[in-house]
Amino acid sequence: MKSEPFVVLVSDRDATVGIVSAMLLSSALATQRTTFDARVRVLVEPEIITGLEAPELPEEIRKIEEVAISASAVDIKNANLIVAFSGMDLVKIKELREKGVAAPAVNLCQFVDNLEALAIHSDVAPNDVRDVVVGAALQFGFSGGSSNCSICEAKEANSIDYWLNIADTCSRFAQAVHELRS
Repeated sequence: MKSEPFVVLVSDRDATVGIVSAMLLSSALATQRTTFDARVRVLVEPEIITGLEAPELPEEIRKIEEVAISASAVDIKNANLIVAFSGMDLVKIKELREKGVAAPAVNLCQFVDNLEALAIHSDVAPNDVRDVVVGAALQFGFSGGSSNCSICEAKEANSIDYWLNIADTCSRFAQAVHELRS
């Protein structure tokens, strides 16, 4: 029996960061090493995605074939985790909560450090990895984890290093998820 995909919603307060980050996270989770079937969706209207004038991105990122996909009503209903990079879009989070979406919302740049630390000391059954990631995100939030990252908040979208750091964060998240069951 095939399980439902693990739905990650990207709810960044900056649409450009959200769209590019969704593409990077989707690509990082689309590897053969990924522990579970992940579906990354961005909380941005499809018209904005197609009309986006992409920032100057490093060549390595421009080569990525994954595309950002706008979240559907089903994706929102089935969300397991909500992430942001330059800061959480609190208006969208409030709307999600009003719709009954209870998925934890974290700044991935900060949360990935906690998940990596957890992965070092864990050996999780493949069927439990999703629950462990969600539980870790909840614990991160309850222990004072922030929905903002001072480094990302002060983003320099025209800086190549900024986008490489986001790509690195996405890759680290995917690796930590994989290592949870190793």
